[in-house]
Amino acid sequence: MKSGESSTANAVLGKAFIRAGEGLSLDETELSAVLSEQFSTVLRLRHGHELLQPGTEAWGRALLFVELYQSLLELVGTELYAKIWLSSKNRGLSGRPRDLIACRTGLEQVVQYLAVTRSLI
Repeated sequence: MKSGESSTANAVLGKAFIRAGEGLSLDETELSAVLSEQFSTVLRLRHGHELLQPGTEAWGRALLFVELYQSLLELVGTELYAKIWLSSKNRGLSGRPRDLIACRTGLEQVVQYLAVTRSLI
């Protein structure tokens, strides 16, 4: 992949991450927890002043979060229902998914839960 193509892919993931966060009504503080990055990093991503770098922890978390968003929309149909699901207590996950995604293990757990749920439908 050429350098220009690489930076385009990096920009696309950053934009997808921010868009997913907006769709789920997560603020910059919550998004910074999802990425395990500083608040200012999310602001720079939002304004296109920073790109996620492949191979970093933030890159991996952003990919998982975008997967979560896409899976959730596929399951519930609309962003409104996705927001409700994310903020509701889930017995299968033993907590609110919105709280769980603030750490890598919880984010992975929610993504896996959604994948299993989608496979049952």
